[in-house]
Amino acid sequence: MIQAVVAVLLPLLVAAALALFALTLLSTRRITTALPVLLDLLLAAGLLRLSATGTWQAIASAAAIVVIRKLATTGISAAQRARAEPSSA
Repeated sequence: MIQAVVAVLLPLLVAAALALFALTLLSTRRITTALPVLLDLLLAAGLLRLSATGTWQAIASAAAIVVIRKLATTGISAAQRARAEPSSA
């Protein structure tokens, strides 16, 4: 029963993630704002899948999304700090 509900919700959540990413990117024109929206919703989809299956593949998928999100956030923060610092030429 739970697996059937997750099977229906998962594609909807992924589609929503892509649509909201596109809308956020178009409205703000900033990848630094849009990327966290996409990654958070993909993480939610991974955790939803993990709750239904509990397989090692689902655990690895959720963990990979967390790692990608952390790396992307760190990279975006570092880029923003580098742009904010005055150049010492």
